[in-house]
Amino acid sequence: MKPTSVVLLVTVCMALALTGAACTAPAAPQGGVEATVQAIVAVTELARSVQATMSAMETTQAGAKAPATATATTTPGGVDAEPTATRTAPPPPSPAPTPTSTVPPPPPNTTAPTKTATPAPTATTPPSGTCKPGFVWREASPTDKVCVPPEARTQAQADNAAASARREVAPYGPDTCKSGFVWREAFADDHVCVTGATRTQAQADNAAAASRKLLEYGPDTCKSGYVWRESYSGDHVCVTGATRTQAAVDNAAAASRWVAGAYGPHTCKSGFVWREARSGDDVCVTPAIRTQTAADNAAAASRREVAPYGPDTCKSGWVWREARPTDHVCVTGEVRTQTAADNAAAASRKLLQYGPDTCKAGFVWREAFAGDHVCVTAETRTKTQPENALGPGRTWP
Repeated sequence: MKPTSVVLLVTVCMALALTGAACTAPAAPQGGVEATVQAIVAVTELARSVQATMSAMETTQAGAKAPATATATTTPGGVDAEPTATRTAPPPPSPAPTPTSTVPPPPPNTTAPTKTATPAPTATTPPSGTCKPGFVWREASPTDKVCVPPEARTQAQADNAAASARREVAPYGPDTCKSGFVWREAFADDHVCVTGATRTQAQADNAAAASRKLLEYGPDTCKSGYVWRESYSGDHVCVTGATRTQAAVDNAAAASRWVAGAYGPHTCKSGFVWREARSGDDVCVTPAIRTQTAADNAAAASRREVAPYGPDTCKSGWVWREARPTDHVCVTGEVRTQTAADNAAAASRKLLQYGPDTCKAGFVWREAFAGDHVCVTAETRTKTQPENALGPGRTWP
């Protein structure tokens, strides 16, 4: 084989190798040519390696062309012929691949990792005033922060919701009496609650009040055994009953005993003199009556009742009732004692014994805090006191 043919063959094989086609060397009798062909084959393999690398870099390009195939031929009879390069039609282009974003892997860490100590977790302290696990704020009021079991909080909320329904309702105002009692009314606005019998007694005593006073008829009331003489209007000289009667008889006979004389038209007939029960009293009476009248006038003050306790002083056997400090109705000692007892029990007999927050029967104030007047059962109240005592120990400081 000619040297020029060898060179041409090498060139063609390298070109075919780049396209992926195979290169076939022609048969030759010379040993030197076979060595040359072997060298060409080695070069071809190297070219294929290069081509594979380039193909990997061009995979993202669309419409890559298929490599051409070159075929080396020899003429019949062993005559050397020039190799002919034959190109075949390329395959149809493959669809373009979808571009993908490829994140290159991080470079290998050539530095040996260093072990560091892991700090121990730090305990978190709960906020001050909050409850420890298993407890919640009771909230019997918005500011009630006593820590209790959840069921105690639920009970407190239920009691708060039922509070108004458990209070007494007073149809007659704050002084409404409990069942079985009525207002005494010994005086206006007397709302002391008493039994019905006591109320009736008070009304009877009021009606008899004036008759039981020592000065039943005012400051001129006579002592027992005496009456007003009434020889004229307003004559309150105290005399015996007989003298009073005599004065009335003399008054009736006055005109028949007058004559016109030395002392005017009311001059007394012979045997009569003016009575002079007061100045100007010209009723004609016997001299004995005139003397009696003068004596009665002189004894007037001593015959009037003396009231040591003022005009409301009671007669003997009676005392002031004193349903209030100024109650001077005169009653028996027993009634006075009953009145004092009723006054002492007044608050306990009112329906609202403890004010507007008084609980109905069967309920008591909870008193979870000062002024806590929510009505609850006695059992709930009993539980509330220990909860208050245990509260600080259930709270984070």
